[in-house]
Amino acid sequence: MDAEKAEPNGKAPLVVVTGGLGRVATVVLPWLRKQYRVRLVDRAATTRRSGELVPADIADPEATREVLAGADAILHLAGNSSPWQSWDSVYTANVWTTQVVLEAAAAHAVPKIVLASSLHASGEYNRPQYWPVDPRLDPRPCCPYGLGKVVLEALGRTHADRTGASVTCLRLGLTGWPPSERRYLGQWLSDDDAGRLMLAALGATERYGVHFGVSANTRNQWDTTSARHELGYRPEDDSEALADQAGPSSGPVCRLFDPETPE
Repeated sequence: MDAEKAEPNGKAPLVVVTGGLGRVATVVLPWLRKQYRVRLVDRAATTRRSGELVPADIADPEATREVLAGADAILHLAGNSSPWQSWDSVYTANVWTTQVVLEAAAAHAVPKIVLASSLHASGEYNRPQYWPVDPRLDPRPCCPYGLGKVVLEALGRTHADRTGASVTCLRLGLTGWPPSERRYLGQWLSDDDAGRLMLAALGATERYGVHFGVSANTRNQWDTTSARHELGYRPEDDSEALADQAGPSSGPVCRLFDPETPE
C-alpha cells in the first residue's frame, strides 16, 4: 500500500481524514472538497478508490505512517463513539489510535491537526447552573468515552508543545443525526455547520485550542465563543426549527444527561 505523494506547488493542500467512511466524515466531505484534496482512510474500505479512499487500520503504526505521507493537514475522526463502552475499548479504539496518528504526524512534520473530541469530555457540566458551558473549564467527563476524549486532548496538547504543530480539538455535539429527542436540541451540530466548523478549524493557526462544536441553537447549552473568535466559525443553523419533531428521552445514556437535567 503506497500513499500518494504531495502534488506540486499550486495544487490544493491535502487533508487526510481518518474514519473516512464514518458518519462525520461523510457529512463534512463536500465541504472539505471545496478547499482541499482529500485522502479518506478507513479500515472498512475494501479497495482503493480513485486515490481518494485508502484502506488502512490506523492502529497499525507502519500503515499510518504510509497513509499520512504528503499530508498538509490531518482530520482525525476515527474511533468508537459509544458512551456505553468500557475503558479497555476506549483505550484501544480512541486513545491508542490517536497516539499512533500523532506519532506518524510528527514523523512527517504535518503542520495542522484537527482532533475530534466530544461534549462528553465536559459532560458533568451539562447542568442548568453551568449553561452555557465554557470550554475553558477543567474537563469533567461523564463516562469512559468522555475520559478517553480528555486523554485525546492531552495528547494533542503535548504534540503541539513538542512539535510546534497547530492542534485544534473540537468537542462535537450530535453530528450527522437529526435531534430526534428534546435533550439533543441544545447539542445539535447540523451537517452544514459541521462542514463550516471543520474548514474553520483546519484553517486556524492557533498552537493549541479546545472548542465546542454545536450549531447556533436557541437552547444554548455550550458556549461557542472561542470557536467563533479563534477559529472564525460562523454557525447558521438552529435546532429550534426541528423542535416540533423531537420527542421525549428514549432512556439513559450516561451522566451527560443527568436524570434531573431539564429537557
